[in-house]
Amino acid sequence: MNDNYSHSDNNLLYITESILGPKENTPEYEKLLDDYNTQYNGCYCKQGCPDSVCVCLQQSHGNNYDRITINGEDVFRICWKPNDNTYPMYECTSKCPCNPTCGNRVVQRGPIDGLTVRPCENKQKGLGLFTLHLIPNRAFICEYAGEIITKSQALARIQENESKKHDNYIFCLNEHTSTETTQTFVDPSQFGNIGRYINHSCDPNCCVVPVRCDTLIPKLAIFACKDIQPNEELTFRYGTDCEFNHSFITKLTAKNCLCNTDKCQGYLPFNDF
Repeated sequence: MNDNYSHSDNNLLYITESILGPKENTPEYEKLLDDYNTQYNGCYCKQGCPDSVCVCLQQSHGNNYDRITINGEDVFRICWKPNDNTYPMYECTSKCPCNPTCGNRVVQRGPIDGLTVRPCENKQKGLGLFTLHLIPNRAFICEYAGEIITKSQALARIQENESKKHDNYIFCLNEHTSTETTQTFVDPSQFGNIGRYINHSCDPNCCVVPVRCDTLIPKLAIFACKDIQPNEELTFRYGTDCEFNHSFITKLTAKNCLCNTDKCQGYLPFNDF
């Protein structure tokens, strides 16, 4: 993975991708550990990975990405538009014999260049993540990385954050099938990457998509949902009424929204799990 970013806060540990949280002697943690260590079946492609023969792309029900060139640089975009995709996304695994530059290896290669963390114009928002370059609609940006924890650990951390009046960064991803709902909890509070600085907006320019790379636990991949101009702040919506129907755990009490867009709903969304 190519990730040359870092934190300016020495109290935070920079990680390039999500890691497993603290061990617990519970069945819930054992299930999480098993999913974390279980690798799905990869492909046998020797060169490229055409969707007609690539096992990984067959699990995704077709190509995941297309490639365009901007200013001489390759940019990978998700193939489908918001609300069009109902299938999970699988990238080629570390055991697949295809080339590391395979077009089905995008999220696992790390964040794009040209991202920067700086104070927002509204000082109440604190730091935000900005782009120095144009990011086209549907392009991959970065992972939202942190500790992968159990639901019990997430609930305990939320309660502790409330009691200590700390901000909450815990992301709860809900994936629905016809028979069950699978939840993934990621907390970048102490261990995280550049994605942790993305703020909420009621009219966001980014969205979060689960993408599996090696294990059954998905990466929380950030994609542009519209063209993002140079020096524009990156944002996504913290709630289940966003375009991809995922949940972001905010404070248990209502918190004022500071996005200042025409679509602002006044408060940050909160979704119980």
